[in-house]
Amino acid sequence: MKKRSEMKLAACLTAVALAGALAGCGGGSSTAQTGGEDSSAADDGTVKVTFITTETGLGDRSFNDSTWEGLQRAEEELGVEIALIEPDSVADTGTSIISAVNSGSDLILGFGASWTDAFEEYCQRFPDVYFGGLNCNVQADNLQVAKTADHEGSFLAGALAAMKSQTGVVGFIGGQDADNINRFYVGYEEGAKYVNPDISVLKSYVGSYTDPAKGKEYSLQLMNSGADIIFHAAGGTGEGLFEAVRENENLYAIGVDSDQDYIAEGKILTSVVKNCGNIAYDMVKSVQDGTFESGDKIYNLENGGVGLTEMQYTKDYIGEETIQALEDLKGKIISGEIQVTDIFEEQ
Repeated sequence: MKKRSEMKLAACLTAVALAGALAGCGGGSSTAQTGGEDSSAADDGTVKVTFITTETGLGDRSFNDSTWEGLQRAEEELGVEIALIEPDSVADTGTSIISAVNSGSDLILGFGASWTDAFEEYCQRFPDVYFGGLNCNVQADNLQVAKTADHEGSFLAGALAAMKSQTGVVGFIGGQDADNINRFYVGYEEGAKYVNPDISVLKSYVGSYTDPAKGKEYSLQLMNSGADIIFHAAGGTGEGLFEAVRENENLYAIGVDSDQDYIAEGKILTSVVKNCGNIAYDMVKSVQDGTFESGDKIYNLENGGVGLTEMQYTKDYIGEETIQALEDLKGKIISGEIQVTDIFEEQ
């Protein structure tokens, strides 16, 4: 396990130089805030953590918000110092990392598939800073990557969709046609067809994670093609799906990443959650207590890292028999009786 050393000074000096160079190149802008009053590096041994969001930033009602909530809990319970940077675009990731290093961060969290290249470059450049990522295929001595079994949770979502569909057609909306999104789709399709081999699973890719208007447009297209339940893995674009289900009595949604059921009460059957808040908290605690380990850490159905919500607003509509059937499928996935395809493992 890596320990911090005098090399942090060199890393910080390098960060200053790089920050100046990048600023001279006209890097993009971003917003930053800290959890406490003093944004300078803590000199009393307090662990400082910086979370760099995706370009959607806070307010996504998804994994950015969930991660920040976990860090706020760590600040309160563990006494760490937390800071937030919200880049305007993926192009600002490098300058955001430089800013975090220069401020004395012990741990930098970057959750999202777009972080692969950044981790490959900056983990090597700043070996005395710990990094935490999510669902990216990168290895470094100072990097821990949480691998969430999104395909397992999506299988259950597909099974639920097939059980409740009245049309025999369900839909999927992805933000991008990318492996991290198709991982949701493949699990969703397999779950639906496990329950009903004849069901049709339609899919659409919006091409954006920040376009609710297009999200609504694509949702209505799927609905007009017969889909009465639509699962999204599209970030903020999914807000358009939620608007569509509010306006159409026979259309239902399935949310993603965090518990989104409350956004349209009674019209979002469930959400496929990955507990990013707990993941962030675990990473912070490991740095604080000296147990940080590089490599992949798996969060799946078995250990509660992924799953469905408690269906607070739809439990009566879904019914106890269906909920028990989902529990039975969950048990079969955990036992290995059902093998859900993970496209990450096929790369």
